[in-house]
Amino acid sequence: MFRIKAQKCKACGDPLQGRSDKLFCDDRCRVQHHRNSSELHAMRIGVDQILRRNRALLADVRSKMHRQFTSLDCAYWLRRKGFNFDFHTHILHLADGRMAFMCYEEGYLLDGNGIVPWPTSSNHPKILLSAGPSA
Repeated sequence: MFRIKAQKCKACGDPLQGRSDKLFCDDRCRVQHHRNSSELHAMRIGVDQILRRNRALLADVRSKMHRQFTSLDCAYWLRRKGFNFDFHTHILHLADGRMAFMCYEEGYLLDGNGIVPWPTSSNHPKILLSAGPSA
């Protein structure tokens, strides 16, 4: 008598039913297994952690501006707290030629040797350049 050996799902370990070459219960298990075993997924998690930390530190330094930090003090403070200047979500080009480096909605402007936290006021989009080239 021909007998098919019972296999288990690679993701959840439940017994598989159906085709003999089946590896996963369903698409959810297949995707879960792929994400857990993917080096790219691990890298994304690491980058996301860095960006979240950067965002939290930028919000913190902006709230501490009442202490009269200089732009150099802000840069040193961020570096001491573990801010990674190599990671940001996007860059805004300002009408005055400066650039704002953003981590989600928080950001900073380069100012000589230091940085200035991005303002949270509602009028800051007015200083941005237009999105596309003029025709």
